[in-house]
Amino acid sequence: MGRIVKNIVFIGSHLGYPMDRTPLGGGAMVGLQLLRHWARAGGARLIALGAGSQSPAPEVEYHRMPAPAGQGEDPDLVHMSEWAYARFCRKFEKAATGFLAHGGRGLGPQRTVVVVNDVAEAPDMGALARLGYRQASLWHVDVVDFFNRLYLGRLLPPERLTKAFDLWEGLGLGALLPDILKLVFRKQKDAIRHSDLLIVPSRGMGDTLLRCYGGAIEEKLLVVPWGVWREDGSERGAKAEEEAQRLRRLYRLGPDSRVIMTLSRIAPEKGIHLLLKAVGMIEDSLGHDLCVFICGEPAFMRGASYAGSVRALAGRLRRARVVFPGYLSAERKLSHFLLADLFVSPSIHESYGLAVVEAMQAGLPVLASDHYGVREALDESYGRIVRYEDRRPEDSLAQALSELLRDPARLKAMGALARKAAARMDFAGSAERVRSAALGLLS
Repeated sequence: MGRIVKNIVFIGSHLGYPMDRTPLGGGAMVGLQLLRHWARAGGARLIALGAGSQSPAPEVEYHRMPAPAGQGEDPDLVHMSEWAYARFCRKFEKAATGFLAHGGRGLGPQRTVVVVNDVAEAPDMGALARLGYRQASLWHVDVVDFFNRLYLGRLLPPERLTKAFDLWEGLGLGALLPDILKLVFRKQKDAIRHSDLLIVPSRGMGDTLLRCYGGAIEEKLLVVPWGVWREDGSERGAKAEEEAQRLRRLYRLGPDSRVIMTLSRIAPEKGIHLLLKAVGMIEDSLGHDLCVFICGEPAFMRGASYAGSVRALAGRLRRARVVFPGYLSAERKLSHFLLADLFVSPSIHESYGLAVVEAMQAGLPVLASDHYGVREALDESYGRIVRYEDRRPEDSLAQALSELLRDPARLKAMGALARKAAARMDFAGSAERVRSAALGLLS
């Protein structure tokens, strides 16, 4: 009898886009890197479903969802509103579910595991479970917790919100909710119920899900911190240093300049406004030229309006200079890391903090807010965590900034330790753990 070929169907609406110039966020990049790692590893047939027009890797069997009648334009994920995003999610859900329900390309539930890279954009996981598909979901964002922090100001703990939603549906009123709320609450609950494996990047996120959905899900939880992939090379490093020297001249950065860098999509949950308020509190007393690099492009859903308010805050600073370099490719990212003395992650919500680990890999110390992703990655020897517990979190951020920026020798020593710590955070090992666990569902 011949060997049975196992199939991995990897579903991510972000797939098919040129990620070197499309700002879709850390979860999308992790998904792309997982797919490429698994393609090189072999051992299973790999099928990918995405929304863009470009195959993510030559070794991957790629299908665009929904298949366009002609070439068609890629959906503009970056500039979608909340309502447009909800419509897109439903359209992608229907197409991906249909592909699997009809056994696309000879797939069969007994030999196929479905790996979902974004819960909100997932297929109908209940329908696939009824067909017999085993499913693993990757939790880059706890959507309920995110929604609570960003839109409700953390008025209630997330477990209270999930219980309130269950009560609302129990009264038969679920149909009255707008679809965006169904994507937040019902879709996440379906993912919890029908996933055979829940893969989270931090123990903190796992604990939040346990509080929201009960201890019965613990046996399905797998905590896998992503780490960071290696993009080293002496030639690449030399080019980055040459570009960094050009940027130092361009931005008039001298030996006494202090350079802060943050890197993310420009979105309210990233807390960039808090960083700029904190800079405004210390710029007169620091005694050095202070330059702040805010790297990234506006995100979809409120990104454009938030970017406008961020630029207005930057314009009110008296002495500190703020630079908006835009979206950074891998090469440009490294050259900007070489400019900085300190990387700051001021996020109000962060599931893991991929940019934090990338900065550490580049040899930068980190100042971060106390979100559950970064809490497990940072040590006080190379990082500092600030808690946003009072009504003016920028006060705590300003105090930490002032202390760190006044001690460049300490920053340099912290950066060396950060680089060593990042070297132990191996993405390849994490990717293999997820692949083995997903294929193990078919055993």
